[in-house]
Amino acid sequence: QFISGGRALKAEYYGNYITSDRAWYKLLQYADQNGYQINRFPIEYFHHNPNTGMNESEWKAEIYLPIVN
Repeated sequence: QFISGGRALKAEYYGNYITSDRAWYKLLQYADQNGYQINRFPIEYFHHNPNTGMNESEWKAEIYLPIVN
């Protein structure tokens, strides 16, 4: 289910999608250090299809970490 509205922390990740969890951990660390309360699991939006032969360093993902308003 897609979440509309609400607040979230956002990170952009460039690289192989297999390792995009690195951005999750950075967001979780940032939230913890800055007093944000997490609302749900991270949501990833992938901009590129890995099967197109594109260089993986150009793959972009946006990671959203929903937080309590």
